[in-house]
Amino acid sequence: MKTLILGIGNPILRDDGVGPRIIRELQGQVSDPDITFEETSLAGINLMEILTGFDSVIVVDALQSGGRPGEIRWLKPQDFKKNETFPLQHGVGLLQALELGKTLDQPMPEEVDILAIEAEDVSSFGEGLTADVEKAVPAAVAQVHHAIEHRCIKTIAE
Repeated sequence: MKTLILGIGNPILRDDGVGPRIIRELQGQVSDPDITFEETSLAGINLMEILTGFDSVIVVDALQSGGRPGEIRWLKPQDFKKNETFPLQHGVGLLQALELGKTLDQPMPEEVDILAIEAEDVSSFGEGLTADVEKAVPAAVAQVHHAIEHRCIKTIAE
């Protein structure tokens, strides 16, 4: 099963860079030819092209829902259709990319999981994460790592 672990965000917009940051942390911990790590700040059709050809995807992105900065949530695409109030930083682009790919009969991931980290600041220029989001990085990495292991993907530690 080909799996994509995709961190979405812009690393120069403070907490918006949490997705790519988590991908960089995970890359040295997982070794499996069926898993691909990728970072992007793209949206729309460009994002669709990244998703094409994978059986499953774990998307890591920033969320601003008024919760506690650094809070981690697991979501599914259906959560956005039921409740449009989840302001995942790149959620609309992700959902549109998945739907467009299916409409165009592209091989899109059947299994889509989203790890969303509550952000404090996604609009200020700066490369570092805010303190609470930075503190959440190890827990987010561990949760994605657990999700990968649950899918029977080999890790370097094994």
